[in-house]
Amino acid sequence: MRDKAPAAFGDATPQESTAAPQSSGFAEYDPLRLCIYPTIGVIAWLIAPPLTVAIFGSIGKAGHRRARRRGLVSSRCLLGDTRLVIAYLEVAAVAGAAWTLWSLLG
Repeated sequence: MRDKAPAAFGDATPQESTAAPQSSGFAEYDPLRLCIYPTIGVIAWLIAPPLTVAIFGSIGKAGHRRARRRGLVSSRCLLGDTRLVIAYLEVAAVAGAAWTLWSLLG
């Protein structure tokens, strides 16, 4: 039988979760990572094509819409309200796609 690895940096006992219990019985999914991707894309815009922003914005928007349909109303994203986050991601995706098309056609 294998021993389990310590929880963190030599602790002999696993740490208890400090998350507040959810009233619905399951933890809400917060797609914070999907909000971070287009922000990284905006920063990368300086050195990479804006298509990156369009792709990450679309992925983030899809994830946040799915989470909102499942009941998430507040995100850990800087904007907080998922409606604002979705609007930001939509603007990032459209701006990235428009800039890419403008670059290709112009």
